[in-house]
Amino acid sequence: MPVESLLPILIYFLVGIILRRSGMASGSEAAFLFRFVLYVTLPALVFQTISEATLTRDLILLPVSGLAVNLICMSAAIVYARAASLPTRASGVLVLGAAITNGVFVFSFVLMALGPEALAEAILVDLGNAVFVATFAYSAAGYFGSSRRASLTASLFRTFRSPLFIALAMALICALSEIKPPVVATRVLSPLGAATIPLTMVALGISFSSVTLRDPLPVRTVLLRMPLGLAAGVFFVWFFGFTGATATVVLMAAASPIGFSSVTLASVARLDTDQAVAALSLSVAVGLASTTLLLWAGQRWL
Repeated sequence: MPVESLLPILIYFLVGIILRRSGMASGSEAAFLFRFVLYVTLPALVFQTISEATLTRDLILLPVSGLAVNLICMSAAIVYARAASLPTRASGVLVLGAAITNGVFVFSFVLMALGPEALAEAILVDLGNAVFVATFAYSAAGYFGSSRRASLTASLFRTFRSPLFIALAMALICALSEIKPPVVATRVLSPLGAATIPLTMVALGISFSSVTLRDPLPVRTVLLRMPLGLAAGVFFVWFFGFTGATATVVLMAAASPIGFSSVTLASVARLDTDQAVAALSLSVAVGLASTTLLLWAGQRWL
């Protein structure tokens, strides 16, 4: 695996850190970049990638594996929180952080190192994560938190009407029906989609916070999210018979850092947001090394 292919990811991340350290950007700018990626550039990238991909029936197993890995990590976190007699708010942070994966983080590595076809598979794996967030994770936030006003139906409705879900649905229709998008649409969406990786990594660098290990909760959350997720990913790679780049993508997604949605749900449910951010930051720092290692191992042995 050429190191040069992943070097831009590290550079973008460092640019974000420098912007934050120099005072040129703050958390508000990072929040804007994340929203811009979520609502504009990522839907463009998803539509372009999936609509041009060759889909088979076996690919339905990818979102199933993504959802199943999250369920395993969530169940383990719930068991651990009860066994350790953690306070309710701490338990909520632990469960949400351990259960939700960071698909956008993985997309950057997959596209740079494995190409568009592997990115299409990573997007399908993350579809299972998106369904999980709108159902199980949302319910967990309501259970552990103090905010129960919105219903599960409302959460699902927000997911289904989001630009990302609409772009994915339209792309799947085009791919399965072998409909080619208009050339004009491709010319407009291509540069927008290409901006996803640099904007995401810069935003991660801006929002990255120094993690204090005085409280073990962030470390426990990362251990339940990443090593346990990797173990679950190994099981489903064996169980479903994934090979090659597909197996590598599934393992990377299973062992990915904590998803941004965990912080959003922790905030909405009035949990300990500082601990949620600390766990997210720690997982991203670990993920820069572990995802690179998984890519190398996957290309060497799978």
